Order: sequence, then C-alpha cells, then structure tokens
Amino acid sequence: MKELVLSESADRFIKRLSKLSEKKQMTLTESHPWDEPYNENAWLKKRENLSIYGTKYYDLATEEERIRLAKLETGGWWASFIALENLVTEYYMKLINHQSLAQFPSVVEYMMHFCKEEIVHSMVFRKAMEHFRIEPVEISEFIKDFYQDNASMEEFPLKAIYLTIIIEWFAENNAMLDLQNDFVSPLAAAIAFEHNKEETRHIAWGKRMVTELCHQVPGFMEEAREFTPGFLRGLVDTIFGNMDVLERANFSHPAFQDIETYFETVLFSENKKRIDSEIMTPIFEFFVEIGIYHTDYRSYWEESRFDEIIDSILEKQTAETI
Repeated sequence: MKELVLSESADRFIKRLSKLSEKKQMTLTESHPWDEPYNENAWLKKRENLSIYGTKYYDLATEEERIRLAKLETGGWWASFIALENLVTEYYMKLINHQSLAQFPSVVEYMMHFCKEEIVHSMVFRKAMEHFRIEPVEISEFIKDFYQDNASMEEFPLKAIYLTIIIEWFAENNAMLDLQNDFVSPLAAAIAFEHNKEETRHIAWGKRMVTELCHQVPGFMEEAREFTPGFLRGLVDTIFGNMDVLERANFSHPAFQDIETYFETVLFSENKKRIDSEIMTPIFEFFVEIGIYHTDYRSYWEESRFDEIIDSILEKQTAETI
C-alpha cells in the first residue's frame, strides 16, 4: 500500500484536540451530581422518544410502565456504551502497541487521550446504572460482532476508526435527543452532556481521519458504501427491537404478548421515522459530503429504509445552490 499522508492542517487539528483533552477531562467523582437522591419514578429520557410513543401501546401502558421502559431503554444504551468503549479501548491500545499508526505521532498521542476518556466513560455509565438500580441489559451482539470482525491488525485501521465514529456519533445524537426535556433526571442529563463534551472531540477526530484518508486506503470507499446502510439500520433498531427490554418492562396489557405485532408496530412507526431522521441527518450529511453515499449504491440505502432522509438532504443541497 502506498504511504499514507496526513495534511499539515489535519496534524495541527489533531494536536489541538490533544491540548483540549489535556486541559479538561471528565472525572468519575466530580463531573456529575451523584448526590441526587434515588427516585424510582425518575424519567431517564423524554417520553416522546419512548419506543412505544405515538403507537397504541403507549395508550395501553400505565404511567409506571412508561417510566420503567424509559429506564430500561436508557440502561440499554449505557450498557451498549460500556461494551463498545471497552472494545474500542482494547483495540486502540493494541494498535498503539503494535505501532500501526507510528507514522502519525499526533494521532497516537490523541488516541491515548481517547482511550483514557473511554475508560472513565465506562466507569461513569456503570456507576449510573448502579445509582438508578438498573440491572445489566442484554445488548445486541450485532454491534460487538460487527466491530470485532472488522477491527483488523493487519492493515491500516481506517475501517475500525470509521465504525467507531459512526457508532459514537449515532449514540451521541440519540442521547442528546432523549434528554432535551426539563423533567428528565438532572443526573441522567448531566451524564449525557458531560459525555457529549468529550465524544464531540472523538467524533471530530474520526471525521478528520476519514476525510483525510478515505481515498488513500485501497478499497475503503467501495466497502464503506456497501456495508454502511445495512449496518446503520441494525444500529438504529437495536434498542427499540430489544427483547430483554420488552420482557423486563413487564407490561400488564395482553396486547403486549403478541411480540411479532408489537415489534412490527414499534419499528415501523411514524415516531420511529422521526427519531431516525433527527439522529441520522447530521451523519448522512457527512456521508453525502465525502462520497460515502453514492448514486451507484442507492439501492442499499433504499433497502435499509434511509432513502427519504438521503433525498431530503439532497433536495436541501439543491435548493441552496439555486
């Protein structure tokens, strides 16, 4: 493979990210209001973002069951963060030790900050689950397996960096959308907002790495164009389609016993489409900008039910150029 080149502006940008990390990082004990008393009726996400909101199941659930579902869905994301951030930290440290990125000292330095921050994030999420008394939620093996299968040590790890960033970007957009409401627990909101400060740097780093190197790493663009839509569909459906969450929500109405109809209703609801659009639009704008979305691969986006979001972005771009 031809030697990869990182522009001077990208190198300066990554060095600035390291300086920001050195200046201020999240701590386990001081960054969150852990003295908030436990309240079993606390909302951990806004009700409009519940998987059942806008469907008949929302009306059939009691208020207590809705609160419990909000807690479990948020706990599901915290559990997913813990699993992913542990995987990423382990993999990135292997890359550093393996000297896979030795040609880019600024990248290696920032990745060490990245790993330290991810370790603290995992500790915060574990403490949050303990505080809100949420037993570990079973998470989709899909995310872990896909990441592990594509985190290679044999080639430049741009694909793994790309996967890390789109997972984190998606999860951050989801968390910030869930918590934009005054009645959500102040502690839960603080966890999301403090986490977002550091994840914003992680995402900015990953976007710059992908933008700089996507056309230099052989085969990356073609592969990314093929797997991205299907991977993201699995990602956006992972909590709304979580069987463990449904069982533990313990809904009393008999309608919830028809599991096939329940998941079909929830996963294809208009509210789910709204949430998907709000979460994915900023990410898809980036894909359009750098060419991950390509008309030759449009059928992949249609099959993954993302074509309406893509079309909205393209129409907006067309209108802005007129």
